[in-house]
Amino acid sequence: MKQRIRGPLVGLMFLFLIIADVVFAQGPPINTNTAFVIGLEGTAIRSFGKVVRKSNLFADGEKITDALDREVTVFALPVMVPYEVIPNRLVVIGAIPYLDKEMKLTQDGNRQSRGDSGIGDLKLLGKYQFLQKDMKRSSFRMTFMGGVKLPTGRDDATDATGLLPPPLQLGSGSVDFFGGPIVTYVRDRFGFNAEAIFKKNTEANDYRFGDTTSVNVALGYRFLPWVYETYPSPYSTAYLELLSEFSGKSRKNGKDLEDTGGTVLLLSPGVQYVFSRTLLAEASFQFPIFQELNGIQLGTDFSFNVGMRWLIR
Repeated sequence: MKQRIRGPLVGLMFLFLIIADVVFAQGPPINTNTAFVIGLEGTAIRSFGKVVRKSNLFADGEKITDALDREVTVFALPVMVPYEVIPNRLVVIGAIPYLDKEMKLTQDGNRQSRGDSGIGDLKLLGKYQFLQKDMKRSSFRMTFMGGVKLPTGRDDATDATGLLPPPLQLGSGSVDFFGGPIVTYVRDRFGFNAEAIFKKNTEANDYRFGDTTSVNVALGYRFLPWVYETYPSPYSTAYLELLSEFSGKSRKNGKDLEDTGGTVLLLSPGVQYVFSRTLLAEASFQFPIFQELNGIQLGTDFSFNVGMRWLIR
């Protein structure tokens, strides 16, 4: 596993070192956080629809052909409302999703469906910018983000076969904590963003999801307009993001679950169009380039999201 993952990680570090010429006129990345706490990160509303599909069966990190006739689809529609508390320094954000989770499987020749839909868990977080260095046609920012996830989603849903498994519940039932640094550098029409976020999960209902570490990198390039005739004016940015998640094993009744946790790397191209200082639309597609899952698990086929951000202040 170490040899297989070394290449993507070295590449990620290499990108971090060489992107030193990376547009002041550039919106925030689609899947990666930005260190900026102004503009469309002010008092705004952000929402997007996201679909995640899983149907490929993996055994100890290897895709196997004798997969069970099983698939999981998750639709999420989160609403996020950031509020700039200290101009250009501190923003607080509340986020809560509407979720629809469904697992289809065939047992004894019968097609079954399990799942639930409704409001998920609430996230409250803050972003504090502790370093800002503006230069001619460029800017460098560093921000720390931290927050808490509260158990507002239902975690005891049942169907005809009994209690739904934790991954199909709308909420985890636990209070979880997360945080980490964010770095942003923009220059001319190029932009670079990176974050490393650690999430500590706690136990609820004798079950604890594995802790996760997410390391994401986003490269942005403003391709429209090539030359500004008036400023500000509408513009469009193409993004290429590398999204990685390292998950520990979940635990039930104090024991590790072997068929949980692992490493997933997703490559995500996307495009964003900024209509004005107050409105942008965006879309991205994510597909796996590396999956090292523990035990027997369904791997990610793909995911995509389409959304908008509207500045209301």
